[in-house]
Amino acid sequence: MKGKLAYIETWGCQLNYHRSEMIAGNLVEYGYKITDEISEADLIVFNTCAVREKSEEKVRGRVGQIKDARKEGSLLGVGGCMAQHLGEDLTESSSGVDFVFGTANLSDILELADRARDGDRPVETPHPEGFEDLPVRRNSDYFAWVTIADGCSNGCSYCIVPQVRGPLRSRPPEAVLNEVRSLVDDGYKEIQLLGQNVNAYGKEVEGNVDFAWLLERAAKTGAGRLSFTTPHPADMDLRTLEVMKDFSNVPRHVHLPLQSGSDRVLEIMNRNYSKSDYLDLVETAREMDPEINITTDLIVGHPGEREEDFQETLEVIRNVQFGSVYVAKFSPRPNTLSATMKDDVPAEEKDRRLQEVLEVQKKSSRDFNDIYLDRTSEVLVEGKARGEGLYYGKNEFNKTVTFPASGNPRGEFVTVEVRAKENGTLTGTLKESVKDDTNSHVKSRL
Repeated sequence: MKGKLAYIETWGCQLNYHRSEMIAGNLVEYGYKITDEISEADLIVFNTCAVREKSEEKVRGRVGQIKDARKEGSLLGVGGCMAQHLGEDLTESSSGVDFVFGTANLSDILELADRARDGDRPVETPHPEGFEDLPVRRNSDYFAWVTIADGCSNGCSYCIVPQVRGPLRSRPPEAVLNEVRSLVDDGYKEIQLLGQNVNAYGKEVEGNVDFAWLLERAAKTGAGRLSFTTPHPADMDLRTLEVMKDFSNVPRHVHLPLQSGSDRVLEIMNRNYSKSDYLDLVETAREMDPEINITTDLIVGHPGEREEDFQETLEVIRNVQFGSVYVAKFSPRPNTLSATMKDDVPAEEKDRRLQEVLEVQKKSSRDFNDIYLDRTSEVLVEGKARGEGLYYGKNEFNKTVTFPASGNPRGEFVTVEVRAKENGTLTGTLKESVKDDTNSHVKSRL
């Protein structure tokens, strides 16, 4: 196997990208080298998403697209969420797929590749349970993901995640905290805690361990910045908001997927909160930190969504003033409750509603973003931006900031005087670099 090259391509959420780091780590441990050129690869791995039908269409198209670029004798394995729910349908419908793995058996990839090399077309998608302990080949030297939970037990009517990822499973807290401490010792500047429903952490285990408990202890490790995604509004509690306020290395940002502003549609979606519950949560968060950046997800055109329901969603956008909104048209997923409902919103109406959300949100976020101007902001630099000598990064509100700088400050905390905004991005000038010693960039909040 010495000298073999592997290529990995990923679709979907942060959890998927982190799992691809695990796939890479495992392959490297067994002698592979990772390449960015698909034409060089002896082994090609697609780690897929199933949250929307469009994601699956992209993967199918990509399988055909790479046919002529593949090295002779190379193998293509397709895994992840799409593979978990399609199984043998993938090999039957896509001649270019040599083997299929699921969401819970990344460690089987090499064995499946060996079987494919011997002429088999194996499909293995075991039911997700527990956690695989695999080495990680991280793609960044300053930003690191740490999975704290996998799966979800909420049962939202439109969501395929419980099928493909299994029920909620929380990692042992000491395993999580030891990984965070190790990353801090290795010099990582931002650590992001991951879970499909990250703030449901600990719900299925005995004892007093919950997400707020874990977040507080992780914040105390000395991590420069400790973020998390994605929480569920029904599981967001006061204690978590208090930890966010008390520890300034936890960003002043929370992503709270609303999905709809209509109680009627929220009930159809089985979201387990009402519009007033959500607005009360926003009010509490803003009472504790008036400048907190709240972002959200929305689905337009879910079965049963009437025009008056949609107008209620627009009204929530105007009232809350989200920092950003990620909006998608309803996409029925196999074996979900929503897929059994009549898809009664025409495609052109879904398109109209999506565009209207974007227009309303653009004005709303433009108004709210004014609070981030004419102030200093702590930015973790991610790389070069468009324009000569420009760099960009995220600040403590998880807002993108661009600024001119000499040298290469990538991966460093810098202080930027934010002076303007352009197309949703804040712009400013570099004031100073933040010293790279313990907690030097953890500033007190007003």
